[in-house]
Amino acid sequence: MNTVPDDKEEPLGEHLAELRVRMMKALLPVVVFTFVAFMFSGELLNLMWSQAVSRGFTSALVMNIYSPMELVLTKFKISLMIALFLGIPLLVYEMFLFVGRGLYENEKKFFIKVVPFSFLLFTAGAALAYFVVVPLIFKYTIFYSADVAAPQISVMKTVSTIVAMVIGFGIIFQLPLLLVFALKMNIVKTGYLKGKRKIIYALLLAIALFVSPDPSALSELVVALILVFLFEFSLFIARYF
Repeated sequence: MNTVPDDKEEPLGEHLAELRVRMMKALLPVVVFTFVAFMFSGELLNLMWSQAVSRGFTSALVMNIYSPMELVLTKFKISLMIALFLGIPLLVYEMFLFVGRGLYENEKKFFIKVVPFSFLLFTAGAALAYFVVVPLIFKYTIFYSADVAAPQISVMKTVSTIVAMVIGFGIIFQLPLLLVFALKMNIVKTGYLKGKRKIIYALLLAIALFVSPDPSALSELVVALILVFLFEFSLFIARYF
């Protein structure tokens, strides 16, 4: 049976102890980042509100809270999101050190190539959602409803929507990696995907309509175009894997 050169058998207790130490090393900075970010959470909330919610309006939209703890919980959610974003690379690094001894050299190289690229794709998707898609959604949904009812926007629900969109777009931007992996595993063929472009485009449009409910249809169009671009980009980079 083939064995990994650097791998050696150790008692289960030692593996668990090492895992606990590495998890502590990764989670402690997240706790520190959360505490530091919470100290500036008020400024961060105002910045998020002006960039993602009130941008494009002649007057700033007023924040509203509907429970005593809503503002505190919202600030904590923002702080935790920032801390996780900063701490995930360290968590992945510690996990790589933990499992790296059990990986072959080609598996290590694949991991080192894929994980940073995945993080960059997630960052690109999150940035696009935060700076482009979310402002469009809030601008046009509020604009279309303003003639029916005066908008009174909940801080917690608004931040939850922004976080969901940011994370959702980060996950959507993993499409190139998933498609390349499927091609590498011979689950699908490049020629088959190229021949089914119309069906795939229709499916991507349906996904865009699902993840971006907007009566103006503008954000759906943006999301659909992004998904089409990611699909074509996946086919392009598949040549080099």
